[in-house]
Amino acid sequence: MNEAERSSVLEAAGTLRLMGLNASASSRLITMLCDETVSADELSLRIEREPVLSARVLRVANSAFYGQQRSVTTIRRAVLVLGLKALRGIAAAACIDQVVPTKVAILPDASAWLHHSLATALASEMLAGSSAPEISSVAFIAGLLHNLGVLIQTVVNPEGVAGMICARRADPHRDIRELEQEHSVPPHERIAGLVFEDWRLPPGTVAAAMHHHRPAEAPAEFRPLAQLVGTAAHVALICGATYSLELAPGGSAAPGLRLPPAEDMPEFQSELQRRLDHLIAGLG
Repeated sequence: MNEAERSSVLEAAGTLRLMGLNASASSRLITMLCDETVSADELSLRIEREPVLSARVLRVANSAFYGQQRSVTTIRRAVLVLGLKALRGIAAAACIDQVVPTKVAILPDASAWLHHSLATALASEMLAGSSAPEISSVAFIAGLLHNLGVLIQTVVNPEGVAGMICARRADPHRDIRELEQEHSVPPHERIAGLVFEDWRLPPGTVAAAMHHHRPAEAPAEFRPLAQLVGTAAHVALICGATYSLELAPGGSAAPGLRLPPAEDMPEFQSELQRRLDHLIAGLG
């Protein structure tokens, strides 16, 4: 990415209130949610300072997604009942939901883009539980954030993104990196990496966003997380969580983690859809 493209990305991210002096409270909070050294008390206090966010977190905590028999009325109670990892994930999902503009002219289905991100987060969590427990604590948020660069692309080069969407309609299986080169759009992975480095997110989360389409290119120590997120995004598409720039799975699944066996995929898809429906309903 040359200096002009870099400046355009930073300006676009500022326009979306993702960074800079006008960064939204939700954008600033994401850094804290990704920091596993932040204590439960610190995190609870920070979330409680944002009434709208706090209300949404509690709504998810009390939704069918978690099936609590007793009402969860405070963030501190949510930590005790659901655990800190779950609270981080809920709060991060609520933050991203608030970050997405209600209307994105170039991306006609921004809500579907969000649902793909949520589905990838859930699939990452599900796959990590069975295949990579050592990275399960970061799987959900890494999956959730993996495609944020796409949103910024729509501001950096709207004409190019519009061209990519048209090309996708003609061939839903085209590799997105080829489309980006063809339409002279800064790669969404590198856009995300630039913003996440500014946010000072953990290196593994940055690497997962930058390499989820080609995990083999990730640094060795972060490759398992990039492979996990790449596989989860592929599974999310297979399960129908698509949007205008990713209408179908492209290429083969990310190496290093196997997809659920074909005979188990219907059950996996059903469970993923169930969790996704509950999470979307909880976010309201």
